[in-house]
Amino acid sequence: MKKLVLGVLLMSGFASLSLTATNVTAADLKIGVVSVERILTEAPQVDAVNTSMLERFGPQRDALKELEKEITKMQENFKRNELVMTEDKLNDLKNEIITKIQILRQKEAQLTQEVATVRNQELAVLQQQVRSIIDDIAKSGKYSLVLSEGVAYTDKKLDITDKVLDKMKAAFKK
Repeated sequence: MKKLVLGVLLMSGFASLSLTATNVTAADLKIGVVSVERILTEAPQVDAVNTSMLERFGPQRDALKELEKEITKMQENFKRNELVMTEDKLNDLKNEIITKIQILRQKEAQLTQEVATVRNQELAVLQQQVRSIIDDIAKSGKYSLVLSEGVAYTDKKLDITDKVLDKMKAAFKK
């Protein structure tokens, strides 16, 4: 019985010793959290990318809208004159509408692909910049761990998103 009690006391002593060691290690940790969602909505670089995309692809988008309006007018003309047009003219108009719809779909797909490619390239550059700024803040602030995605809750004291945004704004002004 004495051996059992001595064993339990020794085990509980080791358990409290290991908990104490864990607490000391955890106390040395400095943790930060970054909201990537906020950065992607508030950083001036994101607005610059969006503006650049509109300038670059706006004319193509406008041309597609014009083609769409033209197709709509042709369809309305077809419906309106369906009973008075000859069958050959109706078939010609129908084929022309079908051809323009195919051209529209093809151009839309091409534009969508181009936009996605350029957007992904721009976002990759932006992500690299964000990662670099987070690394700088983590190193200068002596953070042990910085989390971003998948954080369910964080105390506001741990949030370093404002620091990241401030550095991004300063970098954008340069």
